[in-house]
Amino acid sequence: MGTVAAVQQLVGQGIILLGLLITGFGVYTVLRLDTFYARMVVTSKVEAMGFVTIVLGAMVLTGFSPASLKLLMILVFELLTVAVAAHAIARSAWISGFRVRTVTETRDG
Repeated sequence: MGTVAAVQQLVGQGIILLGLLITGFGVYTVLRLDTFYARMVVTSKVEAMGFVTIVLGAMVLTGFSPASLKLLMILVFELLTVAVAAHAIARSAWISGFRVRTVTETRDG
């Protein structure tokens, strides 16, 4: 039984580490992008993917317990609200008149 618990802990910690890496790369990507709407898309997707993997890792660590059921409920609620929140922010920016500035190059000749 000790071996199974050790493997469970190792797998759970690995999944959490993967979620932290996804989130870290997402933060780096958001800082590299220059338009508001591109940042919105990346932020919502990376936040969802990072949060899902971190919570799944925590569920593996806790095993089948009431705590993992609570984590599952939090995960479902988060997945339902992240898309709605990103859409609401982007829509309010669009309605208020915020547009992406595009640069067009002109060639002489």
